[in-house]
Amino acid sequence: MKRKKQIVRNIILIALTALLFLWQGGYHLTPERVFRSAEKAEWLGPAAEVMEIGSWDDGCLCLVALEQKGFYTVSAKPCLGIFWKYTNEHWNGYFPVEGQTRGWIWEEMIFGQTKEPDAAEVVCVVEGWKGQENGWQEVGRYTIPVGENGFFSMVLDSSIPRSKDRTMKEIICKNAAGEVIAVNKQ
Repeated sequence: MKRKKQIVRNIILIALTALLFLWQGGYHLTPERVFRSAEKAEWLGPAAEVMEIGSWDDGCLCLVALEQKGFYTVSAKPCLGIFWKYTNEHWNGYFPVEGQTRGWIWEEMIFGQTKEPDAAEVVCVVEGWKGQENGWQEVGRYTIPVGENGFFSMVLDSSIPRSKDRTMKEIICKNAAGEVIAVNKQ
């Protein structure tokens, strides 16, 4: 009987040690738990809603939560089979929306928020640095639907080369009829 008690005790100790390792290592069972942990660490939130806006080629998932004055993003990466972990391989942070509409281009994602009540879609005009011409030139226009909460996002096609030399020139807000209701220069 003594041997069986030792085996049970050792199994319990191994399980507790594994749980402590996972807890201290920042491993979570869902990407949303990663987000909640990160927002506590950054003294943000708690957000009422967490949305997934896309994933990168390396498997990292981008999550976002809205606030009254902006939104913040967190990246979660799958690891050890069933767990997720916070990653800083992709820049995360708080994005303030001071005006009516604000947008960013980040690696291969475009995202932003509008406070225009009638906005059904936005057209994001992206410009890039052209070294040959030594100036900024328009590289694309992307039409993105706007959610009920005013948030919009889009993952760019993988055929578009990734560049850090891109920026949002302007955002054109349109209503459901396709009429321009606002133009916001960045």
